[in-house]
Amino acid sequence: EATTRAAVRMLDDSIELSGYPLEEQASQARATRRVGLGITGLGDALIMLGLRYDSDAGRTVARRVLETMRDSAYRVSTELAEEKGAFPALDRDAYLDAEFVRALPDRIRDRIARSGIRNSHLLAIAPTGTISLLANNVSSGIEPVFAFEAERRVLDAEGQAIACRTEDFAFALWQRDFGGPLPAHFVGAEELDPESHLDMVAALQPFVDNSISKTINVAADIPQAKFVSIYERAHALGMKGCTVFRPNLITGSVLTARSGGYGVQCCTPDREAD
Repeated sequence: EATTRAAVRMLDDSIELSGYPLEEQASQARATRRVGLGITGLGDALIMLGLRYDSDAGRTVARRVLETMRDSAYRVSTELAEEKGAFPALDRDAYLDAEFVRALPDRIRDRIARSGIRNSHLLAIAPTGTISLLANNVSSGIEPVFAFEAERRVLDAEGQAIACRTEDFAFALWQRDFGGPLPAHFVGAEELDPESHLDMVAALQPFVDNSISKTINVAADIPQAKFVSIYERAHALGMKGCTVFRPNLITGSVLTARSGGYGVQCCTPDREAD
């Protein structure tokens, strides 16, 4: 809650400090004051709490995190409205009648009705692939751990592809402190059914007013009927969007699961890319 409050204030300030290429962009940004605070490392956090990503208990914890963020973000945005003014494009009646805002706690809605709100939107779940990599390779966004040991293809300063061998953060901590076989709650993306991915998005979507970036990794040989059923269930769950990635020879993969131990960031030239 405290981190969310500080982050919303920082993001709101960034709207004033940003140098927009076009005046039209600046006008639009300042009219709505839209920001997108999100999270990363959910998969690792659940593992470190001893919870499986595909469990009811794991989804319950994730929901509590996002609900806390939502309520804290909206509270501080109403406080900012009292301090500095509401976002200029606010139509208070229409805003309060929006489906997402109707689901907010009554005390927050009452404050919006009384004082307005500083930011039209506050929360988004971004991919955070590079950010997560720089944060000791924690799991990305709300994704499960892709693989506890993986090879990541990146471009160097000259644009040359190199292969970086990585270890997941929670996995590295376990190996350092305990070692031995991994407990059952260490579950990677390849072990999860696509429905488990959909269930996590469905659990968190009610607390995100922008959108959620989430990729469902499936095997290259997934049957077509199974592939289609993922989108059908996403639609039935009322999800805003659904992204499925199936490895193929045309587009390749940024991440590739590997076996065997190695250092956290030992980069070597990608000879295949050469």
